[in-house]
Amino acid sequence: MKVSFFHLCVILIINSGNLFSQSNQDLIIIDEIADDFPELLAEYDNHPNVYVTDGDTPDALSQITDQLVNLRIEDLHIYVPTKPGAIVFSSIALTSENLEELPFDLTDWTIVISGKVVIHSEVVFSGEEGQLLKQQLEARTGLIFISQN
Repeated sequence: MKVSFFHLCVILIINSGNLFSQSNQDLIIIDEIADDFPELLAEYDNHPNVYVTDGDTPDALSQITDQLVNLRIEDLHIYVPTKPGAIVFSSIALTSENLEELPFDLTDWTIVISGKVVIHSEVVFSGEEGQLLKQQLEARTGLIFISQN
């Protein structure tokens, strides 16, 4: 069977769409010090987009950003210890006081996340400190941040 150049180009274009076939899926981030870590791993065992951040490699934000490369996702779910106004990964803590000093451009996240960032916590955005952190994260990324248990 002879395939024309045009047909070959059409096939390549259609197949290149598979690079972003994860377009309606969520990315699940679980920090190694998250509450109920073993249960979370078991819960998301069959989920195709699960990543565990750790304290042994570059900080968690760099690890998450690296995982987002070449993905198209709906929502980013983050399981990590928190307290009002603080997201505490094993390698870095995010607060309203240090967010502006971070050397990361979190606006890159808007390229691949079409939905929102969900921090699985009841308290992270509570109180004055929590609201300030939420406002700063949303201003810095252009994304919507919510907390959910």
